[in-house]
Amino acid sequence: MMTLLWLLVGFIGSGLLIKFTKDKSRKAQHNIFGVALIIAAVIYVGFALFKGATTWLFIELCGVVLYGGMFILSKRNLPYLLAIAWLTHPVWDTALHLYGAGASFAPTWYAIMCISFDITVASYLFMQVYRYKQQN
Repeated sequence: MMTLLWLLVGFIGSGLLIKFTKDKSRKAQHNIFGVALIIAAVIYVGFALFKGATTWLFIELCGVVLYGGMFILSKRNLPYLLAIAWLTHPVWDTALHLYGAGASFAPTWYAIMCISFDITVASYLFMQVYRYKQQN
């Protein structure tokens, strides 16, 4: 039952982020979603630091670089790359932090919440890219 609650919280959180971006320019929306992705990765760095999992810092920082890099590359007229980054983030959440060794420091609720948050944002971004391509 708690799993469904955290999935719902992630879905609601992503809806709030999407609503926040609705009246922004396309470029501003892209930047907000990109920074949000980096923040999602940085939060795992914080969890590792808080729990003293110093051996995980390198792995978590690699995640920040990976997702930050995808965001930066997506700004080169590759907006679908940001959607792909959001879609792959649940793999990071699940493989490393829900079922992997990262579960020793990352709260289960956060990993679960991220799954629905990430998939919802990715779906929204894919729809936005599709709509934009249809208009141009």
